[in-house]
Amino acid sequence: MQMIVALFWICVLLFIYHHFGYPILLHIMARSRRRSTARPVYTEPLSLDRYPSVTIIVPVYNEAAVIEAKIANLAALSYPVEKLSVVLALDGCTDESKALAQAALTRYGGGPIWHIAEYVSNIGKIAVLNDQISKATSDIVALSNASALVDADALVLAAKHFADNSVGVVCGTYRLIAGSEGEIAYWNYQTQVKADEAALAAPMGAHGAFYLFRCSLWSPLPVDTINDDFILPMRIVLQGYRAVYDQSIVVMELEQSYRKHEFRRRVRIGAGNLQQAIRLVRLSNPRRGYLAFMFLSGKALRAIMPFIGITALVTTALLAVDGSAIYSLLLACEVALLSVSLTSSLLGQTNLPRLIVWLSYLVIGYAAATIGSLLLLVGQEKKVWFLSTVKKAAAIKTCPASAPVRQKRLVEEERVDSPSSPVKERRWDNSPSR
Repeated sequence: MQMIVALFWICVLLFIYHHFGYPILLHIMARSRRRSTARPVYTEPLSLDRYPSVTIIVPVYNEAAVIEAKIANLAALSYPVEKLSVVLALDGCTDESKALAQAALTRYGGGPIWHIAEYVSNIGKIAVLNDQISKATSDIVALSNASALVDADALVLAAKHFADNSVGVVCGTYRLIAGSEGEIAYWNYQTQVKADEAALAAPMGAHGAFYLFRCSLWSPLPVDTINDDFILPMRIVLQGYRAVYDQSIVVMELEQSYRKHEFRRRVRIGAGNLQQAIRLVRLSNPRRGYLAFMFLSGKALRAIMPFIGITALVTTALLAVDGSAIYSLLLACEVALLSVSLTSSLLGQTNLPRLIVWLSYLVIGYAAATIGSLLLLVGQEKKVWFLSTVKKAAAIKTCPASAPVRQKRLVEEERVDSPSSPVKERRWDNSPSR
Protein backbone atom coordinates (compact mmCIF):
# COMPACT_ATOMS: atom_id res chain seq x y z
CA MET A 1 0.00 0.00 0.00
CA GLN A 2 2.89 2.38 0.69
CA MET A 3 4.05 1.87 -2.88
CA ILE A 4 0.61 2.92 -4.16
CA VAL A 5 0.67 6.00 -1.95
CA ALA A 6 4.13 6.91 -3.24
CA LEU A 7 3.02 6.39 -6.84
CA PHE A 8 0.00 8.61 -6.32
CA TRP A 9 2.03 11.49 -4.91
CA ILE A 10 4.68 11.15 -7.59
CA CYS A 11 1.93 11.59 -10.18
CA VAL A 12 0.54 14.61 -8.33
CA LEU A 13 3.97 16.25 -8.05
CA LEU A 14 4.73 15.64 -11.73
CA PHE A 15 1.38 17.16 -12.70
CA ILE A 16 1.98 20.24 -10.54
CA TYR A 17 5.55 20.62 -11.79
CA HIS A 18 4.62 20.34 -15.47
CA HIS A 19 1.70 22.77 -15.35
CA PHE A 20 2.89 25.24 -12.74
CA GLY A 21 6.44 24.64 -11.55
CA TYR A 22 8.08 24.35 -14.96
CA PRO A 23 6.48 27.47 -16.54
CA ILE A 24 7.34 29.55 -13.46
CA LEU A 25 10.90 28.22 -13.26
CA LEU A 26 11.35 28.63 -17.01
CA HIS A 27 10.16 32.24 -16.85
CA ILE A 28 12.52 33.07 -13.98
CA MET A 29 15.46 31.47 -15.78
CA ALA A 30 14.58 33.18 -19.04
CA ARG A 31 14.42 36.59 -17.39
CA SER A 32 17.82 36.10 -15.80
CA ARG A 33 19.39 34.91 -19.06
CA ARG A 34 17.30 36.75 -21.64
CA ARG A 35 19.29 37.52 -24.71
CA SER A 36 18.56 39.03 -28.11
CA THR A 37 17.38 35.79 -29.73
CA ALA A 38 14.21 37.51 -30.93
CA ARG A 39 16.16 40.45 -32.37
CA PRO A 40 17.76 40.12 -35.78
CA VAL A 41 21.45 40.85 -36.17
CA TYR A 42 20.63 43.36 -38.92
CA THR A 43 18.11 45.98 -37.86
CA GLU A 44 18.57 48.22 -40.90
CA PRO A 45 16.93 47.44 -44.27
CA LEU A 46 18.82 44.80 -46.20
CA SER A 47 20.21 45.44 -49.65
CA LEU A 48 18.57 43.40 -52.40
CA ASP A 49 21.49 40.99 -52.65
CA ARG A 50 21.23 40.21 -48.92
CA TYR A 51 17.64 38.97 -49.17
CA PRO A 52 17.54 35.16 -49.40
CA SER A 53 15.32 33.52 -51.98
CA VAL A 54 12.17 32.12 -50.38
CA THR A 55 9.71 29.42 -51.40
CA ILE A 56 6.40 29.39 -49.52
CA ILE A 57 4.72 25.98 -49.57
CA VAL A 58 1.03 25.80 -48.68
CA PRO A 59 -0.46 22.27 -48.40
CA VAL A 60 -4.11 22.45 -49.45
CA TYR A 61 -6.75 19.84 -48.70
CA ASN A 62 -10.36 20.98 -49.19
CA GLU A 63 -9.71 24.60 -48.20
CA ALA A 64 -12.38 26.24 -50.36
CA ALA A 65 -13.51 28.36 -47.41
CA VAL A 66 -10.18 30.12 -47.00
CA ILE A 67 -8.04 29.66 -50.12
CA GLU A 68 -8.95 33.00 -51.73
CA ALA A 69 -8.10 34.93 -48.56
CA LYS A 70 -4.81 33.02 -48.31
CA ILE A 71 -3.77 33.89 -51.86
CA ALA A 72 -4.69 37.56 -51.38
CA ASN A 73 -2.69 37.58 -48.14
CA LEU A 74 0.43 36.07 -49.71
CA ALA A 75 0.18 38.41 -52.71
CA ALA A 76 0.35 41.34 -50.29
CA LEU A 77 3.63 40.26 -48.67
CA SER A 78 6.35 42.91 -48.70
CA TYR A 79 9.31 41.08 -50.20
CA PRO A 80 11.40 41.38 -53.38
CA VAL A 81 9.26 39.58 -55.95
CA GLU A 82 12.27 38.20 -57.81
CA LYS A 83 13.27 36.37 -54.62
CA LEU A 84 9.85 34.88 -53.85
CA SER A 85 7.80 31.95 -55.14
CA VAL A 86 4.67 30.32 -53.78
CA VAL A 87 3.58 26.70 -54.20
CA LEU A 88 -0.04 25.75 -53.62
CA ALA A 89 0.07 21.98 -53.19
CA LEU A 90 -3.46 20.64 -53.78
CA ASP A 91 -3.49 17.24 -52.13
CA GLY A 92 -6.31 15.40 -53.86
CA CYS A 93 -8.91 18.07 -53.11
CA THR A 94 -12.53 17.03 -53.64
CA ASP A 95 -14.07 20.48 -53.16
CA GLU A 96 -13.72 23.71 -55.16
CA SER A 97 -10.26 24.60 -53.85
CA LYS A 98 -8.63 24.32 -57.29
CA ALA A 99 -11.17 26.47 -59.15
CA LEU A 100 -11.20 29.09 -56.40
CA ALA A 101 -7.40 29.16 -56.28
CA GLN A 102 -7.16 29.70 -60.04
CA ALA A 103 -9.74 32.49 -59.88
CA ALA A 104 -7.93 34.11 -56.96
CA LEU A 105 -4.60 33.96 -58.80
CA THR A 106 -6.19 35.81 -61.71
CA ARG A 107 -7.34 38.52 -59.29
CA TYR A 108 -4.44 38.71 -56.83
CA GLY A 109 -1.55 36.89 -58.48
CA GLY A 110 0.76 39.86 -58.78
CA GLY A 111 4.27 39.77 -57.41
CA PRO A 112 5.85 36.36 -56.81
CA ILE A 113 5.94 33.35 -59.11
CA TRP A 114 2.94 31.14 -58.30
CA HIS A 115 2.85 27.39 -58.79
CA ILE A 116 -0.10 25.04 -58.45
CA ALA A 117 0.95 21.45 -57.81
CA GLU A 118 -2.13 19.26 -58.09
CA TYR A 119 -1.95 15.74 -56.68
CA VAL A 120 -4.53 13.52 -58.33
CA SER A 121 -5.18 11.59 -55.12
CA ASN A 122 -4.72 12.45 -51.47
CA ILE A 123 -1.24 11.35 -50.38
CA GLY A 124 -1.09 13.12 -47.01
CA LYS A 125 0.55 16.30 -45.75
CA ILE A 126 3.96 14.80 -44.97
CA ALA A 127 4.28 13.17 -48.39
CA VAL A 128 3.36 16.51 -49.98
CA LEU A 129 5.95 18.37 -47.90
CA ASN A 130 8.68 15.85 -48.68
CA ASP A 131 7.90 16.07 -52.39
CA GLN A 132 7.70 19.85 -52.60
CA ILE A 133 10.61 20.71 -50.29
CA SER A 134 12.85 18.31 -52.21
CA LYS A 135 12.06 20.31 -55.38
CA ALA A 136 12.72 23.71 -53.80
CA THR A 137 15.82 25.52 -55.04
CA SER A 138 15.52 28.58 -52.79
CA ASP A 139 17.67 29.47 -49.81
CA ILE A 140 14.72 29.46 -47.42
CA VAL A 141 11.51 27.42 -47.30
CA ALA A 142 8.45 28.70 -45.46
CA LEU A 143 5.60 26.35 -44.56
CA SER A 144 2.17 27.84 -43.97
CA ASN A 145 -1.38 26.58 -43.45
CA ALA A 146 -4.05 27.62 -45.93
CA SER A 147 -6.20 28.94 -43.07
CA ALA A 148 -3.51 31.26 -41.65
CA LEU A 149 -2.91 34.91 -42.53
CA VAL A 150 0.66 36.18 -42.32
CA ASP A 151 1.76 39.75 -41.55
CA ALA A 152 2.88 41.64 -44.64
CA ASP A 153 6.39 42.17 -43.27
CA ALA A 154 6.84 38.60 -42.01
CA LEU A 155 9.36 37.59 -44.68
CA VAL A 156 11.38 40.78 -44.33
CA LEU A 157 11.69 40.23 -40.58
CA ALA A 158 12.63 36.60 -41.11
CA ALA A 159 15.25 37.53 -43.72
CA LYS A 160 17.02 39.73 -41.17
CA HIS A 161 17.28 36.76 -38.83
CA PHE A 162 18.62 34.51 -41.58
CA ALA A 163 21.33 37.09 -42.30
CA ASP A 164 22.94 35.45 -39.27
CA ASN A 165 24.37 32.18 -40.57
CA SER A 166 23.87 30.50 -37.18
CA VAL A 167 20.08 30.78 -37.50
CA GLY A 168 18.45 27.71 -39.03
CA VAL A 169 14.78 28.22 -38.13
CA VAL A 170 12.52 31.24 -37.65
CA CYS A 171 9.14 30.79 -35.97
CA GLY A 172 6.21 33.19 -35.97
CA THR A 173 3.63 33.79 -33.25
CA TYR A 174 0.18 32.20 -33.50
CA ARG A 175 -3.03 34.13 -32.86
CA LEU A 176 -6.65 32.94 -33.03
CA ILE A 177 -9.30 35.12 -34.64
CA ALA A 178 -12.03 32.88 -33.23
CA GLY A 179 -11.92 30.03 -30.74
CA SER A 180 -13.19 28.81 -27.40
CA GLU A 181 -12.09 30.62 -24.27
CA GLY A 182 -10.11 27.58 -23.19
CA GLU A 183 -8.36 27.33 -26.56
CA ILE A 184 -7.44 31.03 -26.58
CA ALA A 185 -6.08 30.78 -23.03
CA TYR A 186 -4.08 27.70 -24.03
CA TRP A 187 -2.44 29.43 -27.00
CA ASN A 188 -1.65 32.52 -24.93
CA TYR A 189 0.05 30.20 -22.45
CA GLN A 190 1.95 28.44 -25.24
CA THR A 191 3.12 31.78 -26.66
CA GLN A 192 4.61 32.80 -23.32
CA VAL A 193 6.29 29.42 -22.85
CA LYS A 194 7.82 29.51 -26.35
CA ALA A 195 9.09 33.05 -25.80
CA ASP A 196 10.77 31.95 -22.57
CA GLU A 197 12.20 28.83 -24.20
CA ALA A 198 13.62 30.95 -27.03
CA ALA A 199 15.21 33.33 -24.54
CA LEU A 200 16.81 30.43 -22.69
CA ALA A 201 17.92 28.28 -25.63
CA ALA A 202 15.40 27.56 -28.43
CA PRO A 203 11.62 27.27 -28.80
CA MET A 204 10.51 23.66 -28.49
CA GLY A 205 9.02 23.40 -31.96
CA ALA A 206 7.23 25.94 -34.13
CA HIS A 207 3.63 26.96 -34.68
CA GLY A 208 2.72 24.99 -37.79
CA ALA A 209 0.68 27.86 -39.22
CA PHE A 210 3.90 29.57 -40.39
CA TYR A 211 7.59 28.88 -39.92
CA LEU A 212 10.73 29.10 -42.03
CA PHE A 213 13.99 27.15 -42.29
CA ARG A 214 17.12 26.89 -44.40
CA CYS A 215 16.43 24.51 -47.26
CA SER A 216 19.97 23.08 -47.12
CA LEU A 217 19.38 21.83 -43.55
CA TRP A 218 16.23 19.86 -44.37
CA SER A 219 16.06 16.09 -44.64
CA PRO A 220 12.96 14.05 -45.60
CA LEU A 221 10.53 13.29 -42.79
CA PRO A 222 9.27 9.76 -42.13
CA VAL A 223 5.93 9.51 -43.92
CA ASP A 224 4.12 8.69 -40.67
CA THR A 225 5.29 11.91 -38.97
CA ILE A 226 2.43 13.56 -37.11
CA ASN A 227 3.82 16.87 -35.79
CA ASP A 228 6.10 18.15 -38.54
CA ASP A 229 6.21 21.56 -36.85
CA PHE A 230 8.16 20.03 -33.97
CA ILE A 231 10.24 17.31 -35.57
CA LEU A 232 11.43 19.33 -38.59
CA PRO A 233 12.71 22.42 -36.71
CA MET A 234 14.14 20.44 -33.80
CA ARG A 235 16.11 18.26 -36.21
CA ILE A 236 17.76 21.46 -37.40
CA VAL A 237 18.43 22.56 -33.82
CA LEU A 238 20.08 19.19 -33.19
CA GLN A 239 22.47 20.04 -36.03
CA GLY A 240 23.72 22.97 -33.97
CA TYR A 241 21.72 25.79 -35.54
CA ARG A 242 19.65 28.36 -33.68
CA ALA A 243 15.87 28.58 -33.73
CA VAL A 244 14.38 32.06 -33.32
CA TYR A 245 10.91 32.83 -31.98
CA ASP A 246 9.94 36.30 -33.19
CA GLN A 247 6.77 37.63 -31.60
CA SER A 248 6.63 40.49 -34.12
CA ILE A 249 5.89 37.92 -36.86
CA VAL A 250 2.20 37.34 -36.22
CA VAL A 251 0.08 34.65 -37.88
CA MET A 252 -3.71 34.81 -37.57
CA GLU A 253 -5.84 31.67 -37.77
CA LEU A 254 -8.97 32.10 -39.92
CA GLU A 255 -10.69 28.80 -39.37
CA GLN A 256 -12.84 28.44 -36.29
CA SER A 257 -12.50 25.24 -34.29
CA TYR A 258 -15.72 23.43 -33.58
CA ARG A 259 -15.86 21.05 -30.64
CA LYS A 260 -15.91 17.83 -32.65
CA HIS A 261 -13.18 19.04 -35.01
CA GLU A 262 -11.13 20.40 -32.10
CA PHE A 263 -11.32 17.11 -30.19
CA ARG A 264 -10.05 15.16 -33.19
CA ARG A 265 -7.27 17.67 -33.70
CA ARG A 266 -6.21 17.19 -30.09
CA VAL A 267 -6.24 13.41 -30.54
CA ARG A 268 -3.73 13.92 -33.36
CA ILE A 269 -1.62 16.30 -31.27
CA GLY A 270 -1.58 13.84 -28.37
CA ALA A 271 -0.31 11.06 -30.62
CA GLY A 272 2.21 13.46 -32.11
CA ASN A 273 3.50 14.48 -28.68
CA LEU A 274 4.32 10.87 -27.82
CA GLN A 275 5.82 10.18 -31.24
CA GLN A 276 8.10 13.22 -31.16
CA ALA A 277 9.24 12.47 -27.60
CA ILE A 278 10.34 9.02 -28.76
CA ARG A 279 11.94 10.08 -32.03
CA LEU A 280 13.82 13.08 -30.65
CA VAL A 281 14.94 11.52 -27.38
CA ARG A 282 18.44 12.83 -28.20
CA LEU A 283 17.21 16.20 -26.95
CA SER A 284 17.19 14.75 -23.43
CA ASN A 285 20.98 14.33 -23.43
CA PRO A 286 22.23 16.29 -20.37
CA ARG A 287 25.10 17.62 -22.48
CA ARG A 288 22.55 19.73 -24.31
CA GLY A 289 21.99 21.75 -21.15
CA TYR A 290 18.92 23.96 -21.25
CA LEU A 291 17.56 22.14 -24.32
CA ALA A 292 17.49 18.89 -22.33
CA PHE A 293 15.86 20.62 -19.36
CA MET A 294 13.11 22.12 -21.54
CA PHE A 295 12.53 18.95 -23.52
CA LEU A 296 12.20 16.74 -20.44
CA SER A 297 10.12 19.24 -18.44
CA GLY A 298 7.93 20.29 -21.32
CA LYS A 299 7.50 17.99 -24.32
CA ALA A 300 8.52 14.68 -22.75
CA LEU A 301 6.35 15.17 -19.66
CA ARG A 302 3.48 16.41 -21.84
CA ALA A 303 3.69 13.20 -23.87
CA ILE A 304 3.25 10.92 -20.83
CA MET A 305 0.92 13.21 -18.87
CA PRO A 306 -2.23 11.31 -19.98
CA PHE A 307 -0.80 8.13 -18.44
CA ILE A 308 0.21 10.03 -15.32
CA GLY A 309 -3.38 11.23 -14.99
CA ILE A 310 -4.78 7.72 -15.41
CA THR A 311 -2.30 6.38 -12.86
CA ALA A 312 -3.31 9.08 -10.38
CA LEU A 313 -7.00 8.22 -10.82
CA VAL A 314 -6.44 4.48 -10.44
CA THR A 315 -4.22 4.83 -7.36
CA THR A 316 -6.73 7.22 -5.77
CA ALA A 317 -9.49 4.65 -6.30
CA LEU A 318 -7.36 1.86 -4.82
CA LEU A 319 -6.54 3.96 -1.74
CA ALA A 320 -10.19 5.00 -1.36
CA VAL A 321 -11.31 1.35 -1.48
CA ASP A 322 -8.79 0.67 1.28
CA GLY A 323 -10.90 2.88 3.53
CA SER A 324 -8.93 6.14 3.61
CA ALA A 325 -11.23 9.13 4.13
CA ILE A 326 -8.73 11.53 2.54
CA TYR A 327 -8.40 9.52 -0.65
CA SER A 328 -12.16 8.94 -0.76
CA LEU A 329 -12.58 12.73 -0.77
CA LEU A 330 -9.92 13.11 -3.45
CA LEU A 331 -11.63 10.46 -5.57
CA ALA A 332 -14.94 12.27 -5.22
CA CYS A 333 -13.27 15.51 -6.34
CA GLU A 334 -11.69 13.79 -9.33
CA VAL A 335 -14.99 12.23 -10.39
CA ALA A 336 -16.73 15.58 -9.96
CA LEU A 337 -14.11 17.30 -12.11
CA LEU A 338 -14.47 14.70 -14.84
CA SER A 339 -18.27 15.01 -14.72
CA VAL A 340 -18.21 18.81 -14.85
CA SER A 341 -15.70 18.75 -17.69
CA LEU A 342 -17.83 16.37 -19.71
CA THR A 343 -20.94 18.45 -19.05
CA SER A 344 -19.12 21.65 -19.96
CA SER A 345 -17.94 20.11 -23.21
CA LEU A 346 -21.43 18.90 -24.12
CA LEU A 347 -22.88 22.34 -23.36
CA GLY A 348 -20.31 24.02 -25.52
CA GLN A 349 -18.57 25.67 -22.56
CA THR A 350 -21.13 28.47 -22.26
CA ASN A 351 -22.47 30.27 -19.21
CA LEU A 352 -19.98 28.59 -16.92
CA PRO A 353 -17.33 30.08 -14.62
CA ARG A 354 -13.98 30.71 -16.29
CA LEU A 355 -12.18 28.27 -13.99
CA ILE A 356 -14.58 25.50 -15.01
CA VAL A 357 -14.08 26.34 -18.69
CA TRP A 358 -10.30 26.13 -18.36
CA LEU A 359 -10.40 22.92 -16.32
CA SER A 360 -12.75 21.40 -18.87
CA TYR A 361 -10.42 22.31 -21.72
CA LEU A 362 -7.52 20.70 -19.85
CA VAL A 363 -9.36 17.50 -18.92
CA ILE A 364 -10.94 17.00 -22.35
CA GLY A 365 -7.56 17.70 -23.90
CA TYR A 366 -5.91 14.95 -21.88
CA ALA A 367 -8.77 12.59 -22.72
CA ALA A 368 -8.12 13.25 -26.41
CA ALA A 369 -4.36 12.88 -25.91
CA THR A 370 -4.90 9.52 -24.20
CA ILE A 371 -6.84 8.24 -27.20
CA GLY A 372 -4.17 9.52 -29.58
CA SER A 373 -1.32 8.00 -27.56
CA LEU A 374 -3.05 4.63 -27.40
CA LEU A 375 -3.66 4.65 -31.16
CA LEU A 376 0.03 5.35 -31.69
CA LEU A 377 1.12 2.58 -29.32
CA VAL A 378 -1.07 -0.04 -31.02
CA GLY A 379 0.17 0.94 -34.48
CA GLN A 380 -2.96 2.79 -35.60
CA GLU A 381 -1.39 6.23 -35.94
CA LYS A 382 -2.94 6.71 -39.38
CA LYS A 383 -6.33 7.03 -37.72
CA VAL A 384 -5.27 10.20 -35.91
CA TRP A 385 -5.27 12.00 -39.27
CA PHE A 386 -8.93 11.14 -39.81
CA LEU A 387 -10.76 14.40 -40.47
CA SER A 388 -14.42 15.22 -40.04
CA THR A 389 -16.49 14.80 -43.20
CA VAL A 390 -18.41 17.93 -42.28
CA LYS A 391 -17.54 20.67 -44.74
CA LYS A 392 -15.11 23.21 -43.32
CA ALA A 393 -16.89 26.44 -42.48
CA ALA A 394 -15.32 29.80 -43.13
CA ALA A 395 -14.57 31.88 -40.05
CA ILE A 396 -13.08 34.93 -41.70
CA LYS A 397 -13.66 37.93 -39.43
CA THR A 398 -11.32 40.33 -41.25
CA CYS A 399 -10.21 40.64 -44.82
CA PRO A 400 -6.51 40.81 -45.69
CA ALA A 401 -5.29 43.83 -47.59
CA SER A 402 -5.00 42.95 -51.23
CA ALA A 403 -1.97 43.60 -53.38
CA PRO A 404 -2.27 45.60 -56.61
CA VAL A 405 -3.99 43.27 -59.04
CA ARG A 406 -2.29 42.30 -62.29
CA GLN A 407 -3.75 39.74 -64.64
CA LYS A 408 -1.78 36.50 -65.00
CA ARG A 409 -1.56 34.14 -67.89
CA LEU A 410 -0.90 30.43 -67.74
CA VAL A 411 2.53 29.96 -69.33
CA GLU A 412 3.43 26.41 -68.56
CA GLU A 413 1.65 23.14 -67.95
CA GLU A 414 3.23 19.75 -67.60
CA ARG A 415 2.26 16.46 -66.06
CA VAL A 416 4.81 14.67 -63.92
CA ASP A 417 3.86 11.11 -63.16
CA SER A 418 5.33 8.89 -60.50
CA PRO A 419 4.01 5.61 -59.12
CA SER A 420 3.17 7.16 -55.76
CA SER A 421 2.09 10.72 -56.44
CA PRO A 422 0.86 11.86 -59.85
CA VAL A 423 1.04 15.63 -59.87
CA LYS A 424 0.20 18.41 -62.27
CA GLU A 425 2.40 21.52 -62.13
CA ARG A 426 1.19 24.95 -63.24
CA ARG A 427 3.07 28.25 -63.07
CA TRP A 428 1.89 31.84 -63.36
CA ASP A 429 4.48 34.36 -64.51
CA ASN A 430 4.75 38.05 -63.60
CA SER A 431 3.99 39.56 -66.98
CA PRO A 432 0.65 41.17 -67.88
CA SER A 433 -1.88 38.99 -69.66
CA ARG A 434 -1.99 39.27 -73.42
